[in-house]
Amino acid sequence: MYNAFYSSHDRIYSFEELAFPIDGVEINGDRSANLFSKRPYIVFNMVSSVDGKATTYAGQLTGLGSRPDRHLMKRLRSQVDAVLAGGGTLRHDAFIPTLPPELVEERQQHFEHPQPLGIVVSSSGNLPRDHRFWNAGKDLRIVLLGENTSAEAWLYEKAQVFRFPIQDQQIDLKQVLAMLYTKLSIKRLLVEGGATLNYALISQGFADELFLTLSPYIIGGIKNTSIIAGDAYGLGGGELPKLKLRSLYHHDSELFLRYQFDLSI
Repeated sequence: MYNAFYSSHDRIYSFEELAFPIDGVEINGDRSANLFSKRPYIVFNMVSSVDGKATTYAGQLTGLGSRPDRHLMKRLRSQVDAVLAGGGTLRHDAFIPTLPPELVEERQQHFEHPQPLGIVVSSSGNLPRDHRFWNAGKDLRIVLLGENTSAEAWLYEKAQVFRFPIQDQQIDLKQVLAMLYTKLSIKRLLVEGGATLNYALISQGFADELFLTLSPYIIGGIKNTSIIAGDAYGLGGGELPKLKLRSLYHHDSELFLRYQFDLSI
């Protein structure tokens, strides 16, 4: 059952509708080796054109999101413990998950900390030093690197740095998510891309909800990326996760869709 109706931008999802679970989600492992653990409840927020493109001119991430979409992004950030993005997003976008005062006031009624943590995961360690992301201070910024990834000294001054094993040339996301839940008490995690990170998480079953804004534009470029992209066909050849539509809002020809993932993959 879902609702479809015209909505002003300040009514696209109330805070009550965005009360995500805090009990964690089990990560499958080897029971005999006592590898069962929990991960955060993971929510994705993405915007794409009608033809499924996430970038516009010269691969830029700007130009698709409207004012209501940006309002929704901030509201989602206010309802989670941390916001995660890949290194490519930080290199090409103004990824600054800092909340404005009006949302901090609302958040403080339900959260211990006034601001969500900002997290970046990078296999290369190639991160822009002059990005405004670091201005929030070390207590609010986390970087996840591979165990042998080189990192410059300045990074340790700007953020808390954690290292993880590499599997198939990617950081072991199972260990990452277990650490975020158990060590940093992150119960609700918002993922804001990019396409490679989305693919890695979703293809491994680390996904619970998707908020997708469908922007009323056509991009059409073969070099433009989508909201999720991997090297193989169909999430690596496994069974495709089915999404259940939970709600649908529309405003000025723009659609705001909320999907639940089928965790049986």
